[in-house]
Amino acid sequence: MRRYSLHWLWFTGGFLVTCVTPLCPAFSADERITLQSLQIDPDLDGDVLQVRSDRPFAFITYTLTNPDRIVIDPVETDVVSSFETAGRLSGEVVRGWRVLRPAGGGASADQVDYLEIELAEPAEHLVEDIAGKLVLRIRSKVQQSILPATAGEPAPPAAASPGSSSAGHKVWDIRDSLSFGLARHRPVWIARQEAEVAQMKVREARRALYPVATLKYSWTDGVASNVNFREYTRGLQLEQPLYYSGRLMQAYRQSLVNLQVAEKRQAKVKADYSQELAQEYYQYVGAKSSRAAQEGLLTEAEDFLKQAQIRFDKGLLIRLEVLNVESQVNQTKFQRANADNDVELARLKFIQKMGLEAQTRSVEVPETFEEPLLQPVDLEEAVSLALKNKPDILVNSLLVKFHEYEERIAIAKTKFKVDLSGFIGASAAAFETEPLDSGDDYFVGLKATHNWGPNSATASATKTKTSPRLGQTTRTESTVYSAEMGILDQMASLSEIKQAQVNLNRARRDLEEAKDSTIQKVQEAHISAQKARLQLGYAQQKIAFREEQVTILKAQASLNEALPSQVLEAVMRLTEERVGQAQALSNYYVALAKLNKAVGLSGHYK
Repeated sequence: MRRYSLHWLWFTGGFLVTCVTPLCPAFSADERITLQSLQIDPDLDGDVLQVRSDRPFAFITYTLTNPDRIVIDPVETDVVSSFETAGRLSGEVVRGWRVLRPAGGGASADQVDYLEIELAEPAEHLVEDIAGKLVLRIRSKVQQSILPATAGEPAPPAAASPGSSSAGHKVWDIRDSLSFGLARHRPVWIARQEAEVAQMKVREARRALYPVATLKYSWTDGVASNVNFREYTRGLQLEQPLYYSGRLMQAYRQSLVNLQVAEKRQAKVKADYSQELAQEYYQYVGAKSSRAAQEGLLTEAEDFLKQAQIRFDKGLLIRLEVLNVESQVNQTKFQRANADNDVELARLKFIQKMGLEAQTRSVEVPETFEEPLLQPVDLEEAVSLALKNKPDILVNSLLVKFHEYEERIAIAKTKFKVDLSGFIGASAAAFETEPLDSGDDYFVGLKATHNWGPNSATASATKTKTSPRLGQTTRTESTVYSAEMGILDQMASLSEIKQAQVNLNRARRDLEEAKDSTIQKVQEAHISAQKARLQLGYAQQKIAFREEQVTILKAQASLNEALPSQVLEAVMRLTEERVGQAQALSNYYVALAKLNKAVGLSGHYK
C-alpha cells in the first residue's frame, strides 16, 4: 500500500511539473534569441550600456534597491546568453552584470531568466533601440539637479559644506534645498510606497504561474449509534492552472508595466516638486540680491546727505538742494523697506515649500546669483527630448500598454481554461473499540471551462480513492464525470471586455493629449527662456549706460558742475537697473528650470 502511495505521489508531482513548465516565463515556445555581448561607454551624464543580440526581443526594465540594480526581463521570448554568467564593468554608474537562470529543472545551462545590471548608486535609465541593439542610458540620481549652472543632485544638508551668513546661519544652495525638500515632501514618499506596492504585485503575478500547495489536517471526535468514534485526515493538496489561454502570463507582463508606471510617476512627482522649489529658491535669491542693491544705495544716499549738509553749512549749497537730497534719501529708505518685505515674503514661500515652519530662521540662501552661461536653446531639439523623456508621456505610453494587456486578459477570461487539482495523504476512522489504522487517500481532478457568449460551459473529471470510512470495511474508489451549462451567467465578462476597450481608447487619447500638452509647454518654456535672455542682455546694457552716467556726473560734481541731487538721482537709476538685473536673472533661472522640467531632463539646460 505504501509503495502504491509513493507511486501516485511521484506521478502527481511529475504531472504538475510537466504542466507548470510551459507556463513559466523562462520556458517560452518562441524561437531562441541569443544575447551576444555587453558594452559600456561613458556619457556626459553617466553611462551608455549596449546589449547586443542576434535579433530584437521584447522585454521590460525596472529598478530595484538593496542593492541598487536595473533588471532587464525578457517576458515574451526564450533568451539565452553567449557570455559569462557574471562580470565587472568599469562605468561611472554601472559596476557589473549578472545573468539569472530559471529556477528548477528543464532549462538549458545558458537560458536567461533575466539580466541584472549592478549599479554603484541609485540611478535612472532611458531605453532606446538603436540598429538592433538594446541601449540603456543610465545616469545617477545623485548627479541630477534642476540647477542650471551646475550638474549634480543635492547631497543631504548635513553632508554638504555650506557657507555661513553674517548671522552665523547655514547658506544652502539649490542642491541642499532640493535634497532636504524632497526628503520631507510627502507625495514623494507616497509615490515611493506605490512603487514598492507595484513591486509586490509583480511577485504576486509571477507566483500565480506556479502550483499552490496546501497542507491539510483534520481530527474529528463524535458519537454514532451511541458509540464514540474518532477519525482524521492529513495530506497535501496541490492546485495548478494548466492552461488559461495566456491570461496568467499577460497578467504578469501587465504587472511589470504597472511597476514601470509607478516608477515614472515617482519621477514625475519629484520633477514637479523640484521645479516648484527651484522657482521659490531663485525668487528668494533674487529678492535678497535686490535688497543688497537697495542697501548699498541707502548707504551711499546717506553719505550724499551728510556731504550736502556740510556743503550747506559752508554756504556752498542752497537749502532747496539739501531738501531735495533728503527727499531722495527718504525715497531710498522706502524702497529698502519694500525690499525687506519682498525678501520676507519670498522667504516664507521658500520655507513653506521646503516643509518647514514659518518661524524657521536657520535656512539662508546666497545673496547673489552665479554667472549664467546663456547657452542657446534649439526648439526642435527640446521638443525631441521632451517626447522621449517627459514623465507624462512615458507614463501615458505605459498606460496604453497596460490597458492593452487589460483587454487581452479580459478576452482570455472568456476562452478555454483547464485547472488541475490533486490530493495525496492518509486518513483513518474507527469506533473506540477498534484500532485506528490509517490508509492512503488521493484524488486527481481536471476541470475545463469555456464561455460561449454570455453562457458558460464546465466539464470535470475526478478520480478519488480513500481509505475505509466509519462503518466501512473496504476502500472507496470512484471516478466522477460532470458537466454544467450556465445560462446567461457570464454577462459581466462581456461588459468587462467592453470596459477594457473603453479604457484602452481613453489611454490612447490621453497619450495624444499628453504629447500635445508637452509640445505646448516646451514651446512656452522656450519662449520664456528666450525672453529672459533678452531681458538679461538688455539689463546689462542699461547698467553699463547708468554706470558711465554716474562716473561722468561724479566727475562733474567734483568740479562743482553737477549738484549732489543729480548725482544721487543717477545712482538711484543705476540701482533700479541692478534690481532689474536681479529680477531678470531670477526669471532666467526659473525659465531654465521650467524648460528642464518640460523636456524631462533635470539640469540639461544650464
